[in-house]
Amino acid sequence: MAKFGLALSGGGFRATLFHLGVVRFLRDAGLLCEITDIASVSGGSILAAHLALNWDRYNGDDEAFAGAAGEIVNFVRFDVRNHIVRRLPLLYLPRFFSKLTPWASRGATANAVFERYYTAQLYGDRCLYELPESPRLHILATNVSNGGLSVFNRDGLYIQQRAESGSNEFTFVPGKLACIPKVVGASSAFPGFFPPVEITAADLGVREGQFPTQWFTDGGVYDNLGLRGFSWLKHQALKFDRILVGDAGKPFQVLTNAALGLIGQSVRASDILSDRVWQLERENFFGAGSEFVFISMTDIVDLQDDPTALHPVVQAEVQSIRTDLDRFSSTEINALVMHGYEVARKVYRNHVPAGTESIPDLPPWMPLPDGETPRQAVERTSPLAAPATVLARRLRRSGNRRVFSTLLDPRDWPSYVYLALALLLFVYAPYQIYQLHRRAQTQALVINSITRGDPDLHMIFGLMDTDPTSHWVDDSIVEKPAPTPVDLSTVEILTRSRIFDLRSLRLPGILTGPRGSLYMRERLTVKLLKTEQANRHLTLRYPNLFREVHFRTSSSPFPRTVTFVNVPSKGDNPPRYLYEVGYDLGSASPAEPITIDIEAMIPATALGLKRSQAQGRHGFQTDFKTDLASVWFLFPAAHPYRSYQLVRYPMDRSAPPETMESRFTIDHPYGRLIGWSVVNPQPDTIYECRWLL
Repeated sequence: MAKFGLALSGGGFRATLFHLGVVRFLRDAGLLCEITDIASVSGGSILAAHLALNWDRYNGDDEAFAGAAGEIVNFVRFDVRNHIVRRLPLLYLPRFFSKLTPWASRGATANAVFERYYTAQLYGDRCLYELPESPRLHILATNVSNGGLSVFNRDGLYIQQRAESGSNEFTFVPGKLACIPKVVGASSAFPGFFPPVEITAADLGVREGQFPTQWFTDGGVYDNLGLRGFSWLKHQALKFDRILVGDAGKPFQVLTNAALGLIGQSVRASDILSDRVWQLERENFFGAGSEFVFISMTDIVDLQDDPTALHPVVQAEVQSIRTDLDRFSSTEINALVMHGYEVARKVYRNHVPAGTESIPDLPPWMPLPDGETPRQAVERTSPLAAPATVLARRLRRSGNRRVFSTLLDPRDWPSYVYLALALLLFVYAPYQIYQLHRRAQTQALVINSITRGDPDLHMIFGLMDTDPTSHWVDDSIVEKPAPTPVDLSTVEILTRSRIFDLRSLRLPGILTGPRGSLYMRERLTVKLLKTEQANRHLTLRYPNLFREVHFRTSSSPFPRTVTFVNVPSKGDNPPRYLYEVGYDLGSASPAEPITIDIEAMIPATALGLKRSQAQGRHGFQTDFKTDLASVWFLFPAAHPYRSYQLVRYPMDRSAPPETMESRFTIDHPYGRLIGWSVVNPQPDTIYECRWLL
């Protein structure tokens, strides 16, 4: 009895459909039942595994064959690639958490999703030992771990080992429990889209010591024709009268524009290498004996030899249909299956002339009768393009991979997740940003209005945008031994605002001293109480200051004198001193309020700061009758305050401190700003702010 082998090459769904046409012809010619061994690679393995598991259906009547082939066609129309792509981003989160827990993440990979689709739609949860004894199926994969060929069949796994002598020997692992979806997934794991498939001893159903974990990828990397499978069988003393080789490889594309980017150059180099390997394999096995018969997709069937074949212009475009795993249209499906059928019939007639009488002359089988498949050019009866021309042009567009145009599908629920995310990112988020921008503009207008109406806030916002100590010019300071007598009846202070800017201060480090400076600015609005020009003098006292204080030159129109009283206070460490700032207001008009600005700066080296400084305080006191007093503190970002307290107590400390009743208080949420205000502060009272860093 003659022994026939069948090799099904790789090439994605294009190969699957082309081989389906070849299988249909073999069935119609009565040759399919004589096949004893099948070797398959990549896209060929998708059909081969289903063929072996449903052997009786494929060899049955037309209805049984159509039912079995319909499962393959439905899987091709399922758009498995994009179903996987849509789920990959959703798997990143479980994969991330799996790294933090003992839970394995093997089920959250593209390969695992692919295997689940194989299980649900083609093979079920079936293992290698459930494959039929005849025909024997040999699924080829590339072993990434050792760079050799691996063969899966109903006995288990055969792994090619490279010997030092140069010969290739195979070791056997009795992994009969390997599930067929995983094995087919390894054989069709197209590099670049699918990572290598991890197969463990548990996957094969053997002991841990019998098989170390190894990784497998697309069998087409090593042999895209499946011929090495029969070479391995021949080394096992198996002989075949004829080996039919379904070759779904496409013709090599010559580029007219060689301007390729980095990725394009890598892909092009891979295409050249794959094409060269394909040529060498064919040359190798063409010369190996007459038992190899190639059924090649690149063959063109002449209409004179087979009037039922597709028109040659259509056949030429079928060869260039993409090698992908996305959804194929009914036109593409019919064209590929019919071309496989007609080429197989042509090859059989050429190699078995005596058996041509038994070959049916019916048109090539169409899995989808409603598809568009004109078999030959019709007589032109109008200026419109002929149906064959229309179909050929449509198939030419099929050579391009469709990525973004088919990425979303209303029939697949993740599409709605991405649609919701797109609405969130490109509609809702921009709308919220716009609303936030409008609110920020409104708030800025409100703040600017308030700032223009409140001199304190105007000064604070001015400090935020500029360095107050830039372009500093020191005023001269006169030293004297005793304080100047102050006439409290000269003026009334309407408002007195004091701002302390501590932002440039840096506490001492291990190897460095304190840096920066304390900036103080005070603004007073003064009303003259005496109309006599000789009595229009204002002297402001600043007790408890440090020895080194710098006053900025005044731009006021009124003459000013800064005096240092060289009498240190007792009990303070470091000692504190009294400074006086005197103004001659003789040229001022008694009817209008007078605004006075005073700026001072104390270097950090004069403040006596400590590395472990954890608290601070400042007391405000006034000699004159004052209607409203405000004090502000700006803290550095590196040392914000944690809490603060406002208290008041008599200047002679005759009573304990009590909580201050402030007109308002401002507590910054990040510890950067303190503000408080007192109405009619008493001259004999100290109003103090205490803070913790």
